[in-house]
Amino acid sequence: MKKFNILFIAVITLVLAGCNTTIPVRDYMNQTIPHYGNTPKTISNVEKSIIKGAVSLGWQANVIEQGKVEATLFIRSHKLVVEIIHDDKNYSITYKDSVNLKYDGQKIHRQYANWVNNLINAINAENIRG
Repeated sequence: MKKFNILFIAVITLVLAGCNTTIPVRDYMNQTIPHYGNTPKTISNVEKSIIKGAVSLGWQANVIEQGKVEATLFIRSHKLVVEIIHDDKNYSITYKDSVNLKYDGQKIHRQYANWVNNLINAINAENIRG
């Protein structure tokens, strides 16, 4: 019976250790805007690519001012808001706000990284398409 208790405690400890549902909040700074072809990038067409990429994944994107876009993702009871600052060569995505993502000032739900990485991939794909 003692071996069973020790084994049970070990299994529960491993399961709980694997349940870490938060990660450190990361900002994605100075992402290089991919370039394809001979058409030069402008702030305006980069902004359009950011909006198209965000909308293609279900984000709502609003231009706050030239060079600044706010994107909001609603998934079930979760809400994530990021700010995307850009010029014609680079962009940065920073955390702005969230609801139901376990944000504590330093850590956030582990899905945050996936959602932002998917956003980066979509923005890059739109910039390549031009």
